[in-house]
Amino acid sequence: MAKKFICSQCGQTFEAASMPDKCPICGADTSHIKEEKSKGINTNGNVYTICYAAVMVVLVAFLLAFVSSALKSKQDANVAIDKKSQILASLNVRGLAKSEVEGKYNELIQETCVLTPDGQVIDGADAFDVETKEIGEKFPVYKAKTADGADALVLPLKGRGLWGGLWGYVAVTPDLQKVLGAYFDHESETAGLGALIKEAKFQEQFIGRPVMGADGNVALTVVKKGASESETQVDGVTGATLTSKGVGEMVLTGIQQYVNALGGAKPAGDCCQKAEKCCDKPDCTCAEKKLCACKDGSCGDEACNCASDAKCCAREECPCATCEKAAPCAKAEGCAKAEGCEKAEGCGGCQEEAAAAHKCKSGNDCCKSGQCDKSGSCGKPGCDGDKACCGQK
Repeated sequence: MAKKFICSQCGQTFEAASMPDKCPICGADTSHIKEEKSKGINTNGNVYTICYAAVMVVLVAFLLAFVSSALKSKQDANVAIDKKSQILASLNVRGLAKSEVEGKYNELIQETCVLTPDGQVIDGADAFDVETKEIGEKFPVYKAKTADGADALVLPLKGRGLWGGLWGYVAVTPDLQKVLGAYFDHESETAGLGALIKEAKFQEQFIGRPVMGADGNVALTVVKKGASESETQVDGVTGATLTSKGVGEMVLTGIQQYVNALGGAKPAGDCCQKAEKCCDKPDCTCAEKKLCACKDGSCGDEACNCASDAKCCAREECPCATCEKAAPCAKAEGCAKAEGCEKAEGCGGCQEEAAAAHKCKSGNDCCKSGQCDKSGSCGKPGCDGDKACCGQK
């Protein structure tokens, strides 16, 4: 390392590795030359540069960590609001301001649970706390209401697109038979192509689609635009084949995993594919139990009461109040034999009694309705048995 020297004869300073024999400037001998000692840090040296850089890195890292810690609660709140907005979008609630999301979420989400792959409920687990990367090992389920008040289950899904991860939320009927709404998002799909899966136009195609196929397995998927051959096949995004395929696989595989975990939604056999023939065959069973099957292929209960808009079957034991073509009767038992109360077509129940033949059940009822014939008595003051009518004084 070079040292600095000063010549007292010429007053000039110069650098040299060691004490020179004479001044290189004026030629004075060594008696006029003295080494000049450094009085501070050599800012031109490598040591100074390295130390300075190290100090700055530590200082900046500390400041960033401090800022991140100070803002963490706000960041977490924003992430939670975004996630709740996505769940609400699957329930067909969109365009809310951030200040409105929390209230609407609490209004529509009734309860949540987390299932294991074999259908066991994880005690104390909250579906909202399950991260996307955990789906497949855990299955979060949200019991909710859609924007129009229909009962729904929201199922979070994850998948893989062309450039990165995909995720979404699909709202289905409680029997897992029909889609009520959907929302999808991505990490890094191509803008204007694969990124269009985030748009409502693509997502709204899923609304009303059946989930199950005739074989009892999930059939809902995404295919190349224009190649759809059934209601369970949704048109993909033009020019984004791989992203569309990723969404299709995510929906198909993901919902099937939920069906397996929930252990339900197994439709009856081919006998239930035609609505008018749904349950009129002795070998038509539902989920290995001899229960009524609903017209959408799902199972009713022992009384043939089917959920949502899936109406009941053509078995005689079905109460008339649960049949699609029959309005509720005053009494299901024996109603079909009553005069003016006929069986509904293809149904085990009966038409609304419609005040059968306008017979009066009691004087009060008769006089209130204004429908009375000579076979009944109003019991109204001034009425005289069969010859009386409630409209007369």
